[in-house]
Amino acid sequence: MDDNQSILELQVDRTASKNLAEVSRWAKFLSITGFVFMGCMLVFFIAMRSQIASTLSQVIPGFADVNSLGVLVAFFIISAGIVFLLMYFLFRGSILIKKGIETKSQDMFNNGLASLKAYFMMYGILAIIALISNFVSIF
Repeated sequence: MDDNQSILELQVDRTASKNLAEVSRWAKFLSITGFVFMGCMLVFFIAMRSQIASTLSQVIPGFADVNSLGVLVAFFIISAGIVFLLMYFLFRGSILIKKGIETKSQDMFNNGLASLKAYFMMYGILAIIALISNFVSIF
């Protein structure tokens, strides 16, 4: 084996290229679906904010003041920001992988894979946080 050649240097053949193009299409579909879902939730939250606040004030004592509604808005903005960031990296990765395959640009392909890596890292961290939260709520 050559000293200049890395063990991990791979060539993308026709089959792998077709599979990656299909993966990028599905990733693009899922990211667009996520953006649409986030937009629908924003419209729902704006339209139903008074009903949400009144329902929460009945369930949680002391939730009727203005500060509590601010906490709810802040929680929604943070959640929407996280979802937006996740969907952005998924969408960016799908676009760059597809363009990298079509133009045979290694840099563009690598940037797409880096975006997917960032997406899966953030998703994994959120999954671990959710798992710990569920485990703590049991006890």
